[in-house]
Amino acid sequence: MALKPDVSAFGVSDSNSEATVPAEGGVDGVCGDDMSVHVGEGPEPGDFCGKTITHNNDLDTTDMLPTSLTPTHYVIHLRPNIESGHVAGSVAIDALLNERVGRIVLHAKTIDIQSVTVYLQSAVVASVGPEAISYNAELETAVIELPAAIGGIANVPERMQLIIAFTGVVSDGMYGLYYSKYRDHSGEISRMLVTQFQAKCARMVFPCWDEPATKAEFTLSLTVPTTFTALSNMPVVHTADHGALKTVYFERSPRMSTYLLAIVAGELDYIEAVSFSGPWTSSGERQPIVCRIYTPPADIDKVQFSLDTAVRVLERLVDMFDYAYPLPKLDLVAVPELEAGGMENWGLVLFRTVRLFITKQTSLWIRQKAVYVIAHELSHQWFGNLVTMAWWDDLWLNEGFATWIGIYMTDQLYPEWRRWDHFVIEDRQAALSADSLRSSHPIQVTIKGSADIDQVFDSITYYKGCSLIRMLSAHLGIDAFMAGVRAYLVKHAYSTATTSDLWQALERASGIDVACMMHSWTAHVGYPVITVDDSADDNVLQLHQHRYLHSGKPTPDEDRIVWWVPLGLMTSESEATHEILHKRSGQVEVTSNARWFKLNYDNSGLYRVCYSRTALQRLAVAIRQGELRTVDVVGVLNDTLALVTSGYLRTSALLDMLASFKTVDGYVVWQILGFFLENLFLTWADRSETIRNQIRELARSMFAPKAAALGWTHQVDEDPLVARLRAISIPRAAWAGDTSVINQACLLFTEFYLNPDDKPFHHDFTASIFEIAVRNGDDINYARVCEMYEDSQRWHLSEDHRMAALGAMASSRNEKLMWQTLEYALSDHVLPQDINIVIGFMISSHYRSKYVLWKWFCINYQRVVDRLGECSALLGHVVGTVIGEFANEDMATEIEAWFADKRTTAFDRTLPQSLEFIRVRAAWYYRDKDDVSQWFSKYA
Repeated sequence: MALKPDVSAFGVSDSNSEATVPAEGGVDGVCGDDMSVHVGEGPEPGDFCGKTITHNNDLDTTDMLPTSLTPTHYVIHLRPNIESGHVAGSVAIDALLNERVGRIVLHAKTIDIQSVTVYLQSAVVASVGPEAISYNAELETAVIELPAAIGGIANVPERMQLIIAFTGVVSDGMYGLYYSKYRDHSGEISRMLVTQFQAKCARMVFPCWDEPATKAEFTLSLTVPTTFTALSNMPVVHTADHGALKTVYFERSPRMSTYLLAIVAGELDYIEAVSFSGPWTSSGERQPIVCRIYTPPADIDKVQFSLDTAVRVLERLVDMFDYAYPLPKLDLVAVPELEAGGMENWGLVLFRTVRLFITKQTSLWIRQKAVYVIAHELSHQWFGNLVTMAWWDDLWLNEGFATWIGIYMTDQLYPEWRRWDHFVIEDRQAALSADSLRSSHPIQVTIKGSADIDQVFDSITYYKGCSLIRMLSAHLGIDAFMAGVRAYLVKHAYSTATTSDLWQALERASGIDVACMMHSWTAHVGYPVITVDDSADDNVLQLHQHRYLHSGKPTPDEDRIVWWVPLGLMTSESEATHEILHKRSGQVEVTSNARWFKLNYDNSGLYRVCYSRTALQRLAVAIRQGELRTVDVVGVLNDTLALVTSGYLRTSALLDMLASFKTVDGYVVWQILGFFLENLFLTWADRSETIRNQIRELARSMFAPKAAALGWTHQVDEDPLVARLRAISIPRAAWAGDTSVINQACLLFTEFYLNPDDKPFHHDFTASIFEIAVRNGDDINYARVCEMYEDSQRWHLSEDHRMAALGAMASSRNEKLMWQTLEYALSDHVLPQDINIVIGFMISSHYRSKYVLWKWFCINYQRVVDRLGECSALLGHVVGTVIGEFANEDMATEIEAWFADKRTTAFDRTLPQSLEFIRVRAAWYYRDKDDVSQWFSKYA
């Protein structure tokens, strides 16, 4: 599954080991000198329609089902009533009875079991009705009481079968079986049926053992209107017509987990292509696999790029894994309403429309995201589907690896995009940011109950997992790493695996003790900051590692772990070396003539580096003279930014370095500079108008010249990274108050509104121009961008630019329009999955908008919950965005008190993380307020 984690990617980091713990505020912009060494080792209640419900307040650690039965094959028939939303169903479950039982426990939620017939060795041994069935709301299970105990006589598994008749409902959220709305050719609202079973929602559609390790084969049939196209994981084998309805029968699937079973049914169109990705033929060629993309009929002309990408990715993945695509077909479906960016159902992969609708009008950045998400989801067809994590505590095996493959594959297909550079500033930063909090969790996270599962689909699982794979593959070498991966896939195909299984495969391929190296990274929370002491000897660097916390003060108990750290030391006179720091302290030598040194070459290691003031000044000179590659400049800047906000360095240390970065053309560097100045502004903005003006003036002095130099016109065959730099510089210059940029953007917006068929600017500027025009214009521009959102076809807007129009509506500085937009976000005009777009744009539109947003949220909390679902992951994202930008302790206290009596199941990880971020920002301000004020007074 591809999703956008809800934790800010701004300057946070996490470390551990023996290192310098920062003094209060650091020392004159240099790492603190308090050397402190610590030695050590390192569900929500369901709607059960009035049936018998029990509540279990003493859940075990995983809520896993008994192992007395092992299902092997499900034969499922579903007949949804499109009008009423009711579902009639039946399932025949072949299973092995492993021990004598008097009851059968399986998962069931929001379904009503009508009857159960039990066969043992082909003979009926029990038939029960509703009166013998009870339901546990917290555990989301049905308990079937048998008239008498069965099985277990010979102490060997016995074949049995359950025949279950049941009824259910179409969900009103984006999980289970639900409706996704879209507009047809005439503009009328139509609906398609969609399933979203990950992580634990198959149980909402049919009774089952809904756990990833309990794999089985599935044979599905579905009765739908004759006008519908019905899709599932496997190809259609037969269709029976019944007048206005038809029953579609699908091939039997291979063994897979319940969360990967999928259904889509609606009035759809498709385009197709052939990928040579199947098993080898006798002639030495791979068998063809038909790849299709399905969309609502009105949108079929928008997915050719995505289809071409899917074919290319599939063939490269087959080569990379040396393992044929395991199924006979591959369908991709554009779903207008989907909670995540994509869902990897085996053979039937679902995507949000914005990830597949790629046209000539689509911005470069959205095109890049589309390639990444397609590669991410298709890699799951092997890593996640063919081999599945045994339990959700190893989810990172699925998502961390798919994230790495997605970026790796994007970089292979489009090296000119420099996708790994962007990973360093966004995805890796998201991981470092979240993992620098005390409220973080290890990659191998303990699942305390079923309600925990959805919340571990976060930046730790995805991006820290990816970062560790990147670090490990760089150390082992890509050839040895992929040899281990291939062996892992072969050994565990159609089964499940754990982290230790992957380590064993990599150890055999590389000859290196991978488990020993990686244990501290996966089993423990956090990561280290490496403090470099170069004061005693110019040729010897003394290194110390401690856990990095964004608050800057690990306690002795928090600072017990010592990590295995690849140093990647490079200097002005030598290429990167491969020393390892695996103790609390160590030392490395540099040549006497080295003018500068840098640790963590290529930013492949997951740690921060804290340099002395002298070392930073030397690196600043090297950056100014162009001696460092962009990715290493990014490393210096990111680390400095994080160390500033956590108190290892004074803020003035980074402000002093800003001039050095002006000479760097890499867009990723300028993106981080923009992040820093915006965060500085948001943290200081409530304090005085003077400091607000000073920060904006500083930003204007940097971005206005860059925007002017790059201009508004894209050149033919222009480097895509130059285009990205232009697309970053213009909105930043406008945010900083550059009137020439603001006036030009408003002029272009008006011209486009009045002449929809003659767009006067490049599509990469669309989102920025919309936002600038609304933020700096009058109510007319607001009304116009709303019109564009609602009638996007008139202005030929791509799906991403339609979303940009929605975001622009939230960019007004007019408080009345803020309230109006927030009400609009809860209307039928805005899909639930898009509400956070409105909130995300509004939170950064004006320094006071977060207070408006918080007030609205408190008043309308129940409406938000009703719209998104009390246990929806989307609710957690919204909560994190609403409260995440405050920077004072009083607001943290107020928010904490307000949520005290609320049910926070969907965001009980997000809430403490967001509160911790607020307190970190507040501490940053109070620690460095005089330092920042003095710096601006000096350089005003």
